Amino acid sequence: MSSRAVWLARGLRVLGLAAVVAGIWLGRTWAILAAAGGVMLALGVTLLPAVQDGELEVSGDAHVHKDHLTRGAALVQLASVDGRSHVAREEEGTYVAAGDFPYGAGLLLLQPNASTEMAEGVVEDLRRFVAALRLAELKTADAQHQSVARRLAVITGGAQTLEAIARAGAELAQHFAERPAVVVLADAATGGTSARIVACSTAADRRLQGLAVPSAAPVLRAIQTGVPVASQRGDDIFGPGMPERRRQERVGVAYPLVDGHFTVGALVLLGPTIAANAAVAEQIGRLVMELGPRVAAARAVHEAEERAVLDPLTGLRNRREFEKQVDEERLSREGAAAAVREPGTLIYVDLDHFKALNDTLGHAAGDAALRHVAGILQAQVRDVDLVARIGGEEFAVWLPRAPLDQGLDVAERMRRAVEASGWRWNATPYPMTASCGVAAYPETVRDINNLRSAADAALYRAKEAGRNRVEKARPGD
Repeated sequence: MSSRAVWLARGLRVLGLAAVVAGIWLGRTWAILAAAGGVMLALGVTLLPAVQDGELEVSGDAHVHKDHLTRGAALVQLASVDGRSHVAREEEGTYVAAGDFPYGAGLLLLQPNASTEMAEGVVEDLRRFVAALRLAELKTADAQHQSVARRLAVITGGAQTLEAIARAGAELAQHFAERPAVVVLADAATGGTSARIVACSTAADRRLQGLAVPSAAPVLRAIQTGVPVASQRGDDIFGPGMPERRRQERVGVAYPLVDGHFTVGALVLLGPTIAANAAVAEQIGRLVMELGPRVAAARAVHEAEERAVLDPLTGLRNRREFEKQVDEERLSREGAAAAVREPGTLIYVDLDHFKALNDTLGHAAGDAALRHVAGILQAQVRDVDLVARIGGEEFAVWLPRAPLDQGLDVAERMRRAVEASGWRWNATPYPMTASCGVAAYPETVRDINNLRSAADAALYRAKEAGRNRVEKARPGD
């Protein structure tokens, strides 16, 4: 195990964490996870040696349950691929995972309901650990002689997500220039007139992640003109209205990322401008040339995946993806013991008199009304909930782990929000209402296979009873 891993384990024990497991694997093969039982988050008593390209450390004196290992393996794998942190609170403890392809690390805290502050602190420790592992890979004697393209290939490995590839480029830029780096992606739908920050290196301000770039930002000028742009004097490279940072963190240079004849985004190095004759300037130039096509390809894949699962009009999940998610939930519940099966609630929402609105005002108005309602429904649910448009003016809402009373509360909030929304078309207000049918497992439906038909029957009763109301499923539905 590396000295960094030992340091991490000791540091976390100082923080009072009862168990640590860190898994690291290179992206040359996914078989490592299966061979090692996964790169796992678990409690245990052994220190396992390296398995192929991976290592595993387990501290503590508790028995490692196979189910816990499997759960941890899945979270670390997910964190490595999507580059995000993941926190899951379960009965056996709180799983925390962080990754940046091709590396991942995770912990299982003994507290089932570890505080958000503790989880965020662990995430930051794991991210620093993962970043150190990647940079250590680049500092090997062999890597010193590799080209920029080879180095980028090493740290992206088999990364498949747009965010993971962009973050790999930011980390390599930070390694070359020894300063924070950020990747900004242009919005293809607006022709480069808007952009968002998709990746930050470990030394950059994490508050920037995911933010939209103001139209007056110097980085946006670099994207629009295809020419590097440096922020001047008191200007923030990311434009006004961004999180306040120290002076040296606001200035920077934006290098356009180009794929063929199209600018897809920009790599931003924070700090003073690098001299054109500096050795690092050539490295950054080559990195920009390599990163542009990679980011463009990853964005194309990302957009294709979104089209496969999203409704193009509302941006919600489509019917196919909704049914897939609910079927996965159904299978997981069927496989669980009766004593541990978790509840779940399904809500069907249908706009009242939508056909009349569509016929009277036209399809453009109907589309606008659907988008309006989609936003309302999405605003009423948790991050773990699923809202989908399943056809015409009908929507479905899946609330995992939510019993019937919670489902009824959510449905009633949705109904009231639609009624009070004050939707307008051509500056003229038009009333809008919705009817809801609610079915819950196992309270109203004992067989989860009947959940959708029960919710549909409840929705039909809501329509028959006068619309603009919520009805719950009955045992006979």
